[in-house]
Amino acid sequence: MAKTNKKAKDSPVSLSNDVAKLFDVQLRLEMLKNGMRTSYRHLLHPLSLKDGVTQLDLVRITKLKAPTVSTTLRNMEADGLVSRETDKDDARATRVYITEKGREIDKKMRVSGVRLEKIFLNGITPEEKEQVMTILSKMKDNMEKASGMILNDTDDLDEIGYGETVNIDE
Repeated sequence: MAKTNKKAKDSPVSLSNDVAKLFDVQLRLEMLKNGMRTSYRHLLHPLSLKDGVTQLDLVRITKLKAPTVSTTLRNMEADGLVSRETDKDDARATRVYITEKGREIDKKMRVSGVRLEKIFLNGITPEEKEQVMTILSKMKDNMEKASGMILNDTDDLDEIGYGETVNIDE
């Protein structure tokens, strides 16, 4: 019989944290394998869905701080993943465009994400998956209410099509 960590076994918070950490480690390894810095993941995917958003839009969508977005975009631009241009109608705004290289890496990461999700859900029935989704959604709602912070505000994300089903075979 496998040894279990009593703390994780007795606490949903500890167990969900352990699962998230394990998934994050695998995702980071995939990113490195695909030639992508881990800091890029929060910006690359939204850009792949809607090209030409402003840096301010990215701050709003990702909930990252403006200096973090600016620094990450500067690095992404140096790596050839994005280009930035001053908005033609508003010189104060900078629009961000994903390059072909950025699209290729995003596609590789989507394929990796699908593969990791299959590993993650291996042996889980559709009914169990639904139960987990219901419970985790309730837990997330509880934490959002307690913190006053809403992660992935759907208004911002719906605006760019975030979360839509994407055909990775394109």
